[in-house]
This record gives sequence, structure tokens and C-alpha cells, in this order.
Amino acid sequence: MEATGILKLRVILDKDNAEKLILPSRPNSVQALIDEIKSRLNFTFDFRLQFHDPDFDNALCNLVKIEDLPAIASVKVVRLVELDWISTSTDDTILQTDSTDTIDSPERITGWPEVFIVPAFSYEVEHVLREGNAAFDKDGKVITLTRDQKHNILETMGEEIYKLKAYPSTTQIGKAAEALVRKDPCLKERNSDTGWEGWKNSLRYKMGNQRKKLAKAGIMDVAVNAGKRSRTNPDGASPRANIKRPRRGEVNFLPSYPSGETRESLETRRLEMVEEFKKTSAQRDIPLIHQHMMCTFALRREEIVTTSPPVSELKDRWPALFHETQLIELYKKRKTGRVGERMEQLLLAYGKQDKNDIYATRTAAVAGLPMYLKEDSSEIFKTCKDEIEFYEATIALVADVDEEEVPGGVPFSPRQVFIVLEDQVVMTHHSWTDALVCLFGLIYALHLSYPEKCTGFFEFIQVVLLKLDDERKQLKPKLQTLKNELV
Repeated sequence: MEATGILKLRVILDKDNAEKLILPSRPNSVQALIDEIKSRLNFTFDFRLQFHDPDFDNALCNLVKIEDLPAIASVKVVRLVELDWISTSTDDTILQTDSTDTIDSPERITGWPEVFIVPAFSYEVEHVLREGNAAFDKDGKVITLTRDQKHNILETMGEEIYKLKAYPSTTQIGKAAEALVRKDPCLKERNSDTGWEGWKNSLRYKMGNQRKKLAKAGIMDVAVNAGKRSRTNPDGASPRANIKRPRRGEVNFLPSYPSGETRESLETRRLEMVEEFKKTSAQRDIPLIHQHMMCTFALRREEIVTTSPPVSELKDRWPALFHETQLIELYKKRKTGRVGERMEQLLLAYGKQDKNDIYATRTAAVAGLPMYLKEDSSEIFKTCKDEIEFYEATIALVADVDEEEVPGGVPFSPRQVFIVLEDQVVMTHHSWTDALVCLFGLIYALHLSYPEKCTGFFEFIQVVLLKLDDERKQLKPKLQTLKNELV
């Protein structure tokens, strides 16, 4: 049922822009209001709303219930967390990552599959395998391939593996070998416990040789590691030193430029985006920025991975990159020792919040995770009482709060939260959990290392919550225990 009464709104876009909007009646939900604002003001982006709540001296609060909005009110448009413009959703919190899906590019569009699909081989090899499988089914006889036939299998398998990953783990290569023998049991090895150990070793060598060939052809994600020590380059770095490859399950770690693009053309696009960000939010050409961010992904990754520039330089060069339940139950069991005391303080603070407030629940869940893992988050999650531009920290979330003490350094109702990288504020949010999502996305996009004292916290989010795992990482016992308790 739709509520009645005229609704007069001041729609705040940024500190310099606001629009007046009068609706003949109050929409029946917050989403309906968002849709109405989108339609009336011709917005093409997704956002949520905050409003000046008279119950809290007109402080900004998230608009969750349409009934909470006064008949005459100011609402602030808060874009959904945007890092590189294309989203990968986790629940209804958005983690934005780079993508090239709509760009004419030969790069990967998926990660390693649960089940490796064996490709088709040459006509000759497929014929030999059909005959061999029939004989194996009849009397368990395996076949002996010619050198050319085995070469065709390894070459084709290597190309299929590379489509998924340039640097597959030993486990992933083993899965490919196992899939090969499962599909064509006549290839099973006689003197092998698994029946495919030899195939796994052959595929490992094949992938190494394939990377060398592709590097010579200029394929970026392997060429970046070329020039290492060899017989022809005895003074080069060790072949195993400083290998640049995905660390957290990235699909397109270092892609080649899109078809028809050059470094010069991509640099032109980058400069156009810099000029757009000199304008106000309302004046920016968002579709143009969106298109340019996707198209320049390869150039951006090349800069970040190969030169590791400081964050301040990246912020100047790529401003768009910096645009804006069960865990609770487990925490209740942790009430002994110093960890228990800190957890108790957090749960007491959570108990004062509205249980229907999803933001409070998320904040409590995330704030308690370092405590549960017995990690010191005090250098990462901090508080202050004034607006800041610089803060001495490599990586931190600094919340602007009124309280003297905040359990876990994570407030439920901050005035704002500053994201700090390399001693400077790079982004600001009003929601602590949104700020954390932004920080996590920036760590990915900028190829940064996790804070040393909170590696378990970030690894749990990466591997367990977001399932961004390249199968190289074995969870620490305490993370595996927590994962098992949540299953």
C-alpha cells in the first residue's frame, strides 16, 4: 500500500551540487524512491540513500525504512562502492574489480574450473584413443603412443591450460592430468600410483616451454618474467626470483592491450579521464569514464605490476580507481582471556544496535574476526575525532567518531571513515563496512600486500568469504577451523 502526502526532497549529489525534487506522494519503499530519483534526475548509476535523521541532531544515517524519512528532507546519493566500475557481487555488498568483458581482447574470462574439460586432439590422435579405449574396456590394455601423438596431446593440453592460467599450480596441473586419464583410460600409466603422475610431470615441462615461446611473441603476462638468467644471459636474475604472477586468484593478472589499441592510444584515454575528474560529479561523463576504464585495464595493470608506483602517483594518474549471523554466534563462544574481554565489549556494543540493521550486523561480524583469530588489528582499524588528510599508516581504516573508546576500533555509527594508503587518505565513506570493501578492492587493484599483523583476517575474506583462491594457498589451521565451523 502506497503512503500518501507530498514528499519534498533536497537530493545531495556532492558538496557542491544538490537538486530539488517534489514527489506528489511518498513511494512505498526505499527502492521505489531510488527508482523515482533515478528516473526524475536521469541517473544511470546505482546508489543507496542516506538522510539527515532528526532523532540524531540531523546526522547522516542510512535510509533503510521509507517511514523514517520526514516529509521535507535532505537525502544524500551514495554510489555503490565503485573500484574500476564493473562489479563482482558478494551478497548485496559490492566489490568492484577491473574487467575487460566488453573489450575486444583475447584474455581470460574465467578462473580455474571445478572440473577440467579435456580438449579435442588431432583427428589421428582421437582415432587412436577411441580404439585404445575400446581395447582397455575389453581387457584393460593400455596403448603406446608415438612421439608425434604424445606431442599433440601435450601441446593441445598446454594451450587449454594456458587459456585458464599462465602459471597453474602443481595441484591444478595434476587435476588436468587426472582428467585426461579419466577421459581416455587407455593412457593410464602402468607403474604409477595415480595412473597419471607422468602426464602431470610432462605437462609441467610443457607449460614452461610454452611460456618461453609466448614470452618471445610478446604475450604480456609471461613476457614480464622474461630476461632471467640462462645460457644466453648468464648475468640475468635467477629464473625463480621475483616472478610476477597472480597472488590472489586474479583471472586477468597482466593482459595484453585490446585489439587495435597501442600504449599511445590508451594513454590518450587515460588523460581524457583525468580531465573528466577535474569537473564536478554532476558534470562528469560517466559512460565515457566507464568505457575508458575498461579499455585501459591492460595499461593500468602493466603500470601497477611492473613498476609498483606509489599510491599518490596512482591516485593522480588514475583518479577513477579511487572513486567512491553465523560469525556473531561463534563470537559469543569466545569469552575467556583478553580476547574474550574485547569480544565481550564488542558484543555489548552490538547489543545496543537495531537487530534489523544489516549494517550493524556486518560491522559486528567483521570487527570480531581479528579478535576471534587472535590478530592485532589496532594498527589497521583506528579512530580519530576530526577530519584528516594524512595519517601515518601504510594501510588503515580511520573512523571519525565521538566515542572515547570503540571496541575493536570499529564503530557502528561513524561520521565518516577514511581509507589510508601510504600515509594519505585516498577515499572516504560513511559506512565502515563499505570502506572495508573499498580497501579490499584497492589492495587487489593496486597489487598490495596484506598488512602483516592481519594476514589471517584478509586471507579469510579472500579465500572463504569471496572464494578468490588460486589453489596455491593452504589455510592456516585457525582459519581452516573457523571455516569448518561455518560450514
